Amino acid sequence: MISPLSLSNLVTVIFAAICLWTIAAQARGNIVKLWRLAIPASFAAIEAFVLLASVFDANLESDAEWLIAAVIGVAVGRMRGWAIALEVDRQHDLVRQHRAADGPLAAIGLVLLALTDFASSALQEPLLDPQHTAAAAALFAGYLGGRALAIAVRTARLPHVELHGA
Repeated sequence: MISPLSLSNLVTVIFAAICLWTIAAQARGNIVKLWRLAIPASFAAIEAFVLLASVFDANLESDAEWLIAAVIGVAVGRMRGWAIALEVDRQHDLVRQHRAADGPLAAIGLVLLALTDFASSALQEPLLDPQHTAAAAALFAGYLGGRALAIAVRTARLPHVELHGA
């Protein structure tokens, strides 16, 4: 069963688009404030939870699928966060991540999942099973969250570099 088109479908598309927009500065290698690392991951997490809430026939299996996908995403994102080349200005709480396409690709995945959910609700025909859509969103959100957390932890250990901007 699929829910009819509603505001929640539109919100998931908007939040996924905001996630993509906010991670673009990091991916281009721009200097950003340390707290801005959490913005894309936060919007991704909200989208994953909204998609989980839209699963009507929720059961232990669908919840476990969502949770396992989120845990795998966090683990892989954490590994990637430790591998990304960074420069840190601790005096001004600035970070510059070298150009990387993995964040925007995960955000594009979230946009595609949100659009799939939107189209499914508009057509009243699931293009992808809602529990799988929610689990895939949890995987991408977990990835972005684990990646952001690993980068934030690394900033305390990296040598100080003078960065100007942001």
